[in-house]
Amino acid sequence: MISLWLAFAPVWAQDAPEEPATDDEASAEGDEELPPILVMPTLVEFVQAPFPEAALEAEIEGIVLLLIEIDETGAVTSVEVLEAAGWGFDEAAHEAASQFVFTPAEDETGPVPVMIEFEYGFVLDAAQVEGAVPDEEVAETLEEAPLPVNLEGFLIEMGSRAVVAGQVVTLADSEVTAETDAAGHFEFRGVPVGPLTLRVVSADHQVLEKSLEVTEGEVTEVRLWIKPTGYEEEAVGTYRRPGEDITRRTLTISEIRRVPGTFGDPVRVIQNLPGAARSPFGTGLLIIRGSNPEDSAVYVDGIRIPIIYHLGGYASIFNSDLVETVDYLPGGYGVQYGRSLGGVVDVTTKSETSEQTRLTWSTDIMDSGGMVEGRFGKDKQHHYAVAARRSYIDLFVPFFIPDELGIVVKPRWLDYQAKYAYTGMENTRFTALLFGFEDQLLVTTPEDMAQGTDQDAQGDVAVRYSTHRILFQVDHRFSDKLTGVLTPSFGADFTHFGLGEELKYDSWQVLLTARGELRWTPFEALEVIPGFDLIGGYYDFKFEMPFNPDMLSDYDPLGERERTVVAGDDQAWGPDFYLKTVIRPFEENRERLILTPGLRLNATWLKDLYAITSVDARLAFRAQILEHGFVKGGTGTYQQPPQPMESYHPELPVELGYERAWATSLGWEQELPQGFRFDFETFYKLLDRQIVYNPDFEDFYKDQYFVNEGIGRAYGLEVIAQRDPIGRFFGWISYTLSRSVRNNYPDDDERDDLFPETDDTGWYLYDYDQTHILVAIAGYTLPFEVMVSGRFRYVSGNPTNPYEGGVYDLDQDFYYGYRTDEYNTHRLPPFVGLDLRIERDWQFKRARLNTYVDFLNVYRGENPEFEQNNFDYTESRYIRGLPFIPSPGFELEVLL
Repeated sequence: MISLWLAFAPVWAQDAPEEPATDDEASAEGDEELPPILVMPTLVEFVQAPFPEAALEAEIEGIVLLLIEIDETGAVTSVEVLEAAGWGFDEAAHEAASQFVFTPAEDETGPVPVMIEFEYGFVLDAAQVEGAVPDEEVAETLEEAPLPVNLEGFLIEMGSRAVVAGQVVTLADSEVTAETDAAGHFEFRGVPVGPLTLRVVSADHQVLEKSLEVTEGEVTEVRLWIKPTGYEEEAVGTYRRPGEDITRRTLTISEIRRVPGTFGDPVRVIQNLPGAARSPFGTGLLIIRGSNPEDSAVYVDGIRIPIIYHLGGYASIFNSDLVETVDYLPGGYGVQYGRSLGGVVDVTTKSETSEQTRLTWSTDIMDSGGMVEGRFGKDKQHHYAVAARRSYIDLFVPFFIPDELGIVVKPRWLDYQAKYAYTGMENTRFTALLFGFEDQLLVTTPEDMAQGTDQDAQGDVAVRYSTHRILFQVDHRFSDKLTGVLTPSFGADFTHFGLGEELKYDSWQVLLTARGELRWTPFEALEVIPGFDLIGGYYDFKFEMPFNPDMLSDYDPLGERERTVVAGDDQAWGPDFYLKTVIRPFEENRERLILTPGLRLNATWLKDLYAITSVDARLAFRAQILEHGFVKGGTGTYQQPPQPMESYHPELPVELGYERAWATSLGWEQELPQGFRFDFETFYKLLDRQIVYNPDFEDFYKDQYFVNEGIGRAYGLEVIAQRDPIGRFFGWISYTLSRSVRNNYPDDDERDDLFPETDDTGWYLYDYDQTHILVAIAGYTLPFEVMVSGRFRYVSGNPTNPYEGGVYDLDQDFYYGYRTDEYNTHRLPPFVGLDLRIERDWQFKRARLNTYVDFLNVYRGENPEFEQNNFDYTESRYIRGLPFIPSPGFELEVLL
């Protein structure tokens, strides 16, 4: 015959506390414990399930794991199959358990609802296959009451105080285990009286062992605090949004924080990825896939901003604790991004803040800053975060510049952010973000560096610029198939540049930007995404010069100079619209093939200057060919309007159009065992209609300053081999092989003579061309949780134009340098550098402290940033980058 076997699972789950991760219950040292279940539910009315005939004939046994919800009266309110057994067992067990009756569970407040796991077993009795088991045997089984719970507790993570769910807790030296529930609660039944040890082994935490003693007749309660191995492994650098843009390279917070020289900044780490060239003097210029720095775009929560790095490129303009994701898109991105020929960096700030009020503070040799975040309101539906930072690098830079240069450099920056989010609406989320920054740079030079007695060629350099923005974002779910987001933004930008007392430039602009997007999924294989991207506003500028620009074409060195002021104001608008679709045609596996076609309508209007339009068409695909192996590619056009400095004329309409690039890429992405991954991609970019100086310029008021005559090419390959931070080791190797060339006047030989290039065809190396870019990063965790990491970089030197000598102008007392070689036919020596980092995390119950020392330029090559000539161009020397710098720092995180 058959016998029925049934048992309660070893874990009973009381309703989780409202805020298990933030409640101020604490440890055995004196904090208040969560209320335990004092009376366990007992099964008083059992319903026997019939053994399915098909299973009986095939002599198949089975165990069905059920999740049963019991209300405060002991009635069963719902039954869910957690682990199915098939053969009809699931349906039979579900039907029978729905009719169970229990005595209610109780805590100190009285009866409470609970959810329990229940194993309903169907077992063949080999001794009585021919007959049924008498009902009396089932009754005897039911009379065997489960052993009482005499050991229980909670598993909580140090520092964050978050409960650890789904973790196995083991009685050491035995095979008895319990698993924590959603509230971090675990319990054991019938544990022998006396001393014992609990052990927890987790991939994300350090091994925990806790000794205690079980007392007879009592329920022993314990709070286990487990220490995380490092920062949370959330993906902060996602360099492709799955299914939309073709290039994806992922880094985790723990990797980013351990890269030497980035100071834990998730945005700065982009400079160590394929396709990103090294910017001079660490300025942080975005030079991506052979494009000009101004050709790459930066977004924050979907709104475009002017720059992403502070002066020197040592830090981004956002507190790293407020950053949720960073999308680095070197190419192949969708039509939702426009007005750019290069890459895209899209920063998304945190959508939700910590449940418990949290303070973070960080300090290093560059700057100090902090952030406070938390929630308030009855249901914690109001989220807030406030952050600020101030540099003091101007105090330290003079110590690292050789005295013999006589140069004084004083950079300084500050930034602030404040974010609010409301999550109390069922289908709508509202957020507001206020942020801004201000950078200042003062460079003074000794008098003997001036080129002769011309006062216009000497003096201090002063740079100051600032940006302030406030944006609002509303995300709404209209239905399961339609969602939308609207993001309006208001802001202002200010810029000042001064050289000495005579040459000055000041500008300011007030901007309105807005982005709106709908996502409609009519069926699973198709997603349609229409949207608009608006930018516009009012600007004003003033340019003071010690000469009249109208006299440049007929320059008389003996003539008296005439001080000139050029000023203007205008308004400009760019309403762009786009339509993007995501097609996943294979029903059995939607990720097998993803097609992403899109169109974008570009429009730019400047009052009284020009009005231009254009259309971009793009297509990207991603196809799974092998298990964990994908081929990816894309092609399309990318266009951007003239830059602000190119969009001005005092008298005439500006005769300029969009610059254009046709970009194509093809690559392979492969995930490998043991956490390894490999990404290979080739790219080719054809540039035309590039804006260059007008060679026919003669009159400041009658001639166009610029023309759309330039062309160019950029091509190469990118490789990254990466190992995820599994265990004690992580790292990656990134290599870029590229070539970027330009031709300013391809159709005019006479103009080639006026603007000499590398050869008779007019082609020359782009100023920031870097043939080889190699970055190797590795980190390892030593005993006592000391983490060491290193970064090695090798980058080809930028093209340069050495001077052969100088020609003396007696009238102006000035030397003019001259070159005999063609443009950009020489290179500076390569950049070679090694940086190291040592750090350690200190975990406490309510705090976490990360201490580290970055050793920058432990080894460096000649590493020239540029070449400086003496007054008559007969001698020159290289100006090198920063020397060896030890930078100690710490980050403290405290739960208030």
